[in-house]
Amino acid sequence: MSEMDYEEERRNKRGYDIRVIKWLFGFARQYRELMVISLIFMLITAAIELIVPYIAKIAVDRYIFLPWGEARFSDKDFSDKDDKLRRLIEKKYSSSIIPIGKDSYLINLSRIDKDDRINLEKFEIVSKERYLVVDRAGIESDRLSRVNEILNKHNDIFKPVGQVYFAKYSSLKKLSRDEIRTLRIGDIGRVNRLALLLLIVLFSDFLFSSAYTYFLNYSGQRIMHKIRLGVFSHLVTLPQSFFDRNPVGRLTTRVTNDVNAINEMYTSVLVQFFKDLIVIFGVLIVMFNMNKTLTAFIFILTVILGIIGALFKKRLQIIYRSVRRSIARLNAFVQESVRGIMIIKLYLREKENFERFKEVNRENYRANMDQLFAFATFRPIIEFIGTFAVALILWYGGLRIIKLDLTLGALIAYLAYIRMLFGPIVELTERYNIFQSAIAASENLYDLINLKPEEREKGRGLESVRGKIEFKNVWFSYNGGDWVLKNVSFSADPGQIVALVGLTGSGKTTIINLILRFYDIQRGQILFDGVDIRELDPYFLRTNVSTVFQDMFLFGKGISDSTSHNNGDGFAKTVGADGIKADRRFVSSGERQIISLGRVFSKDANVLILDEATSLIDAEMELKVQEVLKKGSRKRTTIIVAHRLSNVREADKIIVIHKGEIFETGTHHELLMKGGIYYNLYRLQSEIYRLSS
Repeated sequence: MSEMDYEEERRNKRGYDIRVIKWLFGFARQYRELMVISLIFMLITAAIELIVPYIAKIAVDRYIFLPWGEARFSDKDFSDKDDKLRRLIEKKYSSSIIPIGKDSYLINLSRIDKDDRINLEKFEIVSKERYLVVDRAGIESDRLSRVNEILNKHNDIFKPVGQVYFAKYSSLKKLSRDEIRTLRIGDIGRVNRLALLLLIVLFSDFLFSSAYTYFLNYSGQRIMHKIRLGVFSHLVTLPQSFFDRNPVGRLTTRVTNDVNAINEMYTSVLVQFFKDLIVIFGVLIVMFNMNKTLTAFIFILTVILGIIGALFKKRLQIIYRSVRRSIARLNAFVQESVRGIMIIKLYLREKENFERFKEVNRENYRANMDQLFAFATFRPIIEFIGTFAVALILWYGGLRIIKLDLTLGALIAYLAYIRMLFGPIVELTERYNIFQSAIAASENLYDLINLKPEEREKGRGLESVRGKIEFKNVWFSYNGGDWVLKNVSFSADPGQIVALVGLTGSGKTTIINLILRFYDIQRGQILFDGVDIRELDPYFLRTNVSTVFQDMFLFGKGISDSTSHNNGDGFAKTVGADGIKADRRFVSSGERQIISLGRVFSKDANVLILDEATSLIDAEMELKVQEVLKKGSRKRTTIIVAHRLSNVREADKIIVIHKGEIFETGTHHELLMKGGIYYNLYRLQSEIYRLSS
């Protein structure tokens, strides 16, 4: 298990880390003004969304559905308390009642308080019949003649009370559509004005919603940009041992996918979460004011849904980390397979590689299936509760309408509000998805950003650099157990060419890595101009060392960017690198080595290290490189790592390393005379060359 896998497993047991949340909000602090603006616009949007169903309620109760009903008190045996209710209604709603006989009234039920309406229904005072009321006093003169004509024509339907005429709703079917339109032109005008108001409200909702969405996404993109810069800038400062333990694909996932997941949390969860909460509480308050009993049932369903969501949350937390870990492993495997496709094809490993891919892909499949199963059970529960709530409202609300305890407009508003209530709850679960993904991603990034970087700027530099390298009794192990180098001691003086030779795995490249301080030794000393390199700043050390490894990396957009440094062009002309193809996508490995050599010679550092730097170029080009080395060897320390011994024949000192220890030291001729490991290696390579030629 890699270091990053271990961290993820540890987080599964410990839960959320408040430090991670603080770290995330730290990136948003710079854009808090935009976030506040988004929050304000979001609050306005939430308020507008709560107003829309209420406007529909007003239109239905006051102007579409006839609000007038008949209240009869005459044939009831009233107690003093009940008679007090009648006097209260006569006094409190004098403008909303029309006397039509002894102890009988027409009452505008849309203007009556709910408690008073319940009392009227309780004593069966209000009839279930609705009435159309025409007040001639409020009709314009240009329309009054037409209204009088209709009233006189249907005098069997309309009953007069002064300037007011009223008719039962059930009798209006005898009127034509044009006549009804004429009589209700006032209600139609008010409905039209409410429709215009509703259009303005919806357009305002569009404007404010678009504004806060834009500001959210803008700030989210800026935050993502800042996080990615911070993560990548920290990533390149980590020690080499970290990259040895973690695959490239997984690190790529951290910088790309994980940052995108955090951006989704900022834009889709952070502010929108508050909007959903406000809508939920706002809907419950409005519904409670319309009908307490029905809202109590809905609240109980909401609590049940919250409990189910909490149980689902715990399960989803584990699932999402598993999904992200499997994605990271899948990305790492695909990237490494594509990078090594030539080797896979060369050794006919396509089938074996595919079998390994199937195993990694199967892990990702299982993680996604766990996620799918969780949602396949949770979503239907939410939908069932939502459907049950609608059915409850239709059943209970219909009974309340019949008993005059609830208006038709209130029922319509209830149905709209129930969608507004359960819609955000469903969205909260979806956003919880994003939140879980972002938390898992942020924990990964937080652990990455808090890894201790390579110590820089703590060490010191040297006023003058000669370039002498000296190893004194150096012991080193990558894992703290198996020693890769054992008691290694040698020196490389300025003007010397020192060659390191030996079998594969003997520790040659490890020596180079230690000189560059990619790793620190466990025992002994490595001196640079007589100073322990652990006292020196790694940046200073690497500035004064030019290195070419067998695996090359080209900087810049094109080839010219990699060779246009100081005397790099001169080297290119010497070895013929100026003819290399301009597009680095089609540059061969040998050409890459030539470009890399040009780059290190242009650096003109006091120490030059070549680790198999000419292994991929032809013999003629190799001779030209050796000529350039000889010309510059007088002023620099040169260390060469090579398997081909023909490259080190002219070295001032050849060090033979075997299983991490120095076995032989001397010039080419001295080592041949000893008849040891170097002699056997040289004879073996000469024989191979003879047989192949």
